[in-house]
Amino acid sequence: MRLIWKVLRQHLSVGQLIGFVLANIIGLSIIVLGVQLYCDLEPVVSNKSGFMKPDYLVVTKPVTTFDALSGGKPAFTREEIADIESQEFVTQLGSFTSANYRIIGQLLVESFGVDVVTDLFFESVPESFVDVESEEWGFEPGNEVLPIIVPRDYLNLYNFGYAPTSDFPAISESMISKLELNLALSGNGQRIYMRGKIVGFSSRLNTILVPERFIRWSNKLLAPGNQAPESSRVIIQVTNPADERIAAYFKEHELNVEGDKLNASKAGWFMRLLVGIVMSIGLIICALAGYVLILSIFLLMQRNQEAIRNLKAIGYTAGRVSLPYRLIVLLTNLLSVLSAMLILGVVRGVYMPSVYLLAPDFRPASLTWAWGTAIAFGLIMTAINATLIRSSVAKQ
Repeated sequence: MRLIWKVLRQHLSVGQLIGFVLANIIGLSIIVLGVQLYCDLEPVVSNKSGFMKPDYLVVTKPVTTFDALSGGKPAFTREEIADIESQEFVTQLGSFTSANYRIIGQLLVESFGVDVVTDLFFESVPESFVDVESEEWGFEPGNEVLPIIVPRDYLNLYNFGYAPTSDFPAISESMISKLELNLALSGNGQRIYMRGKIVGFSSRLNTILVPERFIRWSNKLLAPGNQAPESSRVIIQVTNPADERIAAYFKEHELNVEGDKLNASKAGWFMRLLVGIVMSIGLIICALAGYVLILSIFLLMQRNQEAIRNLKAIGYTAGRVSLPYRLIVLLTNLLSVLSAMLILGVVRGVYMPSVYLLAPDFRPASLTWAWGTAIAFGLIMTAINATLIRSSVAKQ
C-alpha cells in the first residue's frame, strides 16, 4: 500500500481537493439545513406535530338574510357533498353530524364551589379526521361515560376571557379531564342521563366532538322523526392548499373556510416549497462538487497512467491500485458530512431562540433526519465515485 501511494501521489493537487471539500461542505450544509428547518418549523407553521401531515379545511355554507328571517339553516345536499368530493384537489371528505336534540350539561367543581349549568351541542366526524388520540375514545350502547373532545380555543377563551371577569378559577388541560360533567339528553319524549369526560383538546376541529357511533345511536332515540339534520359543515383533506382551483371553486359555489386555516395551510405549503428549492440548490452544488472531484481524480490517474500500468504489470489488481483514490473520496466525503453537521449546529443555535419566541411551547425536532440525509448522501457519493474510479483503473 505504501509503494502504491508513493507512486500515485506525485501529481496529487492539494488545492483541487480543498476546493472540492469546501464546495461539498457548502452544498451538503444547505441540504441538511433545509431538512432540519422543515422538521423544526413545520409544526409551528401548521400547528401540527409529525412529519409531512396532510392539510384539512372545514367548509361551510354562508348564512343568508333569508335564512336568518325564515329560521332556515344552511346545509349541504348530498349532490353538493358528492360534487365537492369529486374535485381533484380533495383526497378525503367527511361530514359533520349534529346531535338533533337538547343537551344540558352541568359542570361541578366542588373544591372551588363552582356549579355551572348550560345548554350544549354535540357533533361528530369520521374517525379518520379526529386529531386526538385517546384509548377512551369510542362508544358502545349502554356505556355510562361519554368521551368528549373540545377545541383548545374554548379552554383558552374560558381561562383568559371568562374566568378572570367572573372570579372563576383557571383550569388546566390535565385538571379538566378530572372534572365531573353531568349530561341530560332529551328529545322525542325521552330523557337520558350520562356522565361526560373530556379526553382531549382539538386544534383542528372547532366543535364539541363526540364519537360518531354515539351520534347515530342517540339521534335514533331522541331526534324528531329519529333523523339527524343535514350536514351544515364538511371537512376535506387536500394535498396542496395553495392550489388555485380550491379558492376558485369556493368562490364559484359561495363556500367559506372556517378561520384562517386556508392561509395557515398555504404558509405550510409555501414553507415546504421554499425548503425544496433550497435543498435543490444544495443538491446542485454537491453534484457539481462531486463532478469536480471525479474529474480531478481522473486527471490525476491520466497523469499517472504509466505508473498504474506498471503496477498492474507487476501483479497489483485494479482494486488495490484504485484503493488510494477511493480512500481520498471516502475521507473527503466523511469530512464534508461532519463539517456540514457542525455548521448545522451553529446555524440552529442562531435561529432556535427566535422560534421559541414565536412558540413558547415549541419542542425542537431531533437531528435524525438531518444526520440520515447527510450520511446517505455521503455514502451515495462515495459509492458512485469509487465505482467509477475502479472501473477506470481496470480499463487502463
